[in-house]
This record gives sequence, structure tokens and C-alpha cells, in this order.
Amino acid sequence: MQEMLIASIIKILDKAGYVVTDLAETKPRCFDIVARKGDTVLFLKILYNVDSFKSEMAKEMKIISKVLNASPVVVGERYKTDYLERGVVYTRYGIPVINTATFYDMIVENEMPLIYSAPGGYYVKLDSEKLRKARESLGMSAGELASLLGVSRRTIAMYEEGLDTNVENAIKLEEILGESLVKEIDVLNFVENEEIEEPKDIEYGEKESEIIDRLRYIGVDLIPVKHAPFDVISKPEERPILTGLKQVREIEKRISLMGRISRIISTMAAYIVERKVKIDNEDVVIVMKEELSCVSKPKDFYNLIEEKKDTGYLK
Repeated sequence: MQEMLIASIIKILDKAGYVVTDLAETKPRCFDIVARKGDTVLFLKILYNVDSFKSEMAKEMKIISKVLNASPVVVGERYKTDYLERGVVYTRYGIPVINTATFYDMIVENEMPLIYSAPGGYYVKLDSEKLRKARESLGMSAGELASLLGVSRRTIAMYEEGLDTNVENAIKLEEILGESLVKEIDVLNFVENEEIEEPKDIEYGEKESEIIDRLRYIGVDLIPVKHAPFDVISKPEERPILTGLKQVREIEKRISLMGRISRIISTMAAYIVERKVKIDNEDVVIVMKEELSCVSKPKDFYNLIEEKKDTGYLK
């Protein structure tokens, strides 16, 4: 079922003109699709039942999206026993969740949803300034509007200060004032710019730990990730580099995925290896572990990767 959903989402993205790559070859993963159109980068997790989207995945998805200036979105069809409704934004650990139909409306038709789900029912965001002006243009006091709506005067004041309301009250307000007052929900800028604690429980093998220790000694900022084709996001000079470290048999597959992701999001990628590898990938720079001994500061590490990429010496 998940594979069918992924195929449907890719078709929608293709129709809308996005460049797309999927990560169907790697598990587990905190995102399944990376897509880009202009300056918009999407990291999408596709699940039939979004109840299986765990907090660890959400946390890592937020970190990766924040560092790489992308929008994290979960697309699914059900939550526990209920179907997700079209035009409604749900949330799971602070990440927006929508169904396939809503995703189509948003990506192809450029129609953002108007309703979000929260404890107690469905709610909307009001254009508070437009609400106040509409009331005043009719010569109506806040008290009069409150009486017609069946709420307190204080509630009207709070609406005009930015308080959200339920769908029923929004419909009544629009009928009374003769204005469209509901604001679109910006799914692509939904996640709050919160301080996210980086994961500290990721275990690496001895060889990988040596590489990490060397990079940290050089002064390179590292953001470890667990559920992605790359192992850390290194940030020399505040410029992110997708970085692979694991000395595994499927290194060629991981490098291929890293290359496809880096190409879409226009970010450099590097794989640090213990031994020489015979891999031809124009998007991922291969760095020998021994080369790090010649690097003494973050800028030198960035320049090493940049020079190898610019000269075509990727392996």
C-alpha cells in the first residue's frame, strides 16, 4: 500500500513540475521522497497509516529539513481507524500531515487547505484585520457581533487579536459580515522555528567514530542522522555537506542515493572511506580518511571537497 502511495505522490509531483527522487531502496528512513521546484524543497514521508510515524522519525525529519532549508510533510490516508479528510491539515509531532487529495490540491492546483484538526474538532485561522474592518464598515459594535454569533464580546475581541475559531463560527462570521475571513494554512512553512535537540544516542563503529573524532578535532560541526542514506550533515563554514561514513558493503547504493539527493537540493555531498573504492558518481566526492590528517580547520575541509568536485576528481 505504501509503495502505491509513493507512486501516486511522485506522479503528482511530476505533474506539477517538480524534480523528484525517492528512497525506496533504503530502510528505515525518516523521509521517502525529496522533491524540488524552484526554491521549494520538500522532504516527504509517505505512510498509509500515519500512526506508524514515530517521534524519533519526526525529530530527525525536522533537523534535516531545518539544516537543508526544506519543508517536511507527511502524506497518508488514515490515522488509527479514521480516514484523513480532504482539505484538512493534521499534525503529528509538530509536522503537518495531509492526505493524497489535499497534497494534489496544494501541489497541482496551488490551493492551500483552510482547515486544521486539533483536540476538540476542526479549526480555521481568521484574518483578524479583515474581520475588524468588515465589522466596522457595517457600523457594528463588537458586542452586536458577539450577540449575533452567540459568543461573548471578549471572544470577538480575541478573534480580532488573532485567535483561531472553529469551522462553525467561521461560517457564521462570514455570513454575518459578508466577507471571506478564513486564511490559508501554509503547509510548507508549518513547522515552527524551534530549537531542536540533536540526537545523541546514535552508535557508530570504531572506524566511523575515528572519522567523526577527526572531523570534530578539525572543528567541523556535525549533525548525526540515523534514518537517511547519509550519516551526518557536516557544516564547515556553515555550508551543509551530506556526509557518508559507514564502511559497509552497500556503499555504492548509499553513494548513489546521496548523489541524487544532493543534486536535487543543490548541496555538496562527500563519502569518507577507509580504503579506495571503484565508484563513479559525479555528485559525491570520495575522500580518503588519511586525507583528513592534512586538514587543520573547517575551511580547509570544505575547500578539499570543493576542489575535488570542481576538478572532477571525485574518487
